[in-house]
Amino acid sequence: MKAPCPLLTPLALGGLLALATPAQAQSSAKGTILIKEDFEGGPDRKDPKLWGGGPSWNIPETWEVRNGAIACIYDPKAHPERLHAKSLDAKFSAHNVRISYRIRFEAEGSGVGMCLNAVFPSRSKNPLWHIGPVDVRAAKPTAKNDVSIYEWDFTRDPNHPALAGKKLDPKVLEKPEGSLGSVYSIPGGSATAKVGIVPGKWYQFVFESVGTQWTLWVDGKETLKLNLKRADCEKETINFLGSGPLLIDDIVVEALPR
Repeated sequence: MKAPCPLLTPLALGGLLALATPAQAQSSAKGTILIKEDFEGGPDRKDPKLWGGGPSWNIPETWEVRNGAIACIYDPKAHPERLHAKSLDAKFSAHNVRISYRIRFEAEGSGVGMCLNAVFPSRSKNPLWHIGPVDVRAAKPTAKNDVSIYEWDFTRDPNHPALAGKKLDPKVLEKPEGSLGSVYSIPGGSATAKVGIVPGKWYQFVFESVGTQWTLWVDGKETLKLNLKRADCEKETINFLGSGPLLIDDIVVEALPR
């Protein structure tokens, strides 16, 4: 599954499982919790400090809280031109971050992308958006891979220095309402792996963005590592982009030491 943009979709569907702590699966750096959510009974708004005093998760009509998790209610008939439903996002600011979450697919072919979105500082009106997708899918056993991470940037400026010498390939992120108009993609590095993701099982994911490196752990095992071509900017949002049916739960976002 390719995540075409930072603004599209979420996921989910399932039961509850004991939460595997992020400490089982990532670097030893102690993080400061920015977001913590298990969705038991709905978004947790008891501690506004975890949200910076801002809004909680946005749960559109295509999602619902179910059994302490968020279920992705994806109907391709209702979204004939889209790969995904709508997105859940939460704003935060940190140079280095760790994002932990659990997912469970309810059918083969379901997929989800966790996008870490960041904007590079720019004096122009057309900044470069740095997108870090972690894509996972319940693929057929014959598939070469079912987990990937890659950097994929976008700009509205056709004269952006990052596009110098490249063939312009305009894309439209959202249409028709709320359209961002044409944008230009700047592919970066990527890495893939075959984990053996199957429907009906919960998986623990831990993703770290530190300096110029991304690292992904699945169920406590280091699975993918990627050195970035463009990095070192403040993060702005995370989005979960999905085509269900699937469930997502136990989201924890931490700021790591600089």
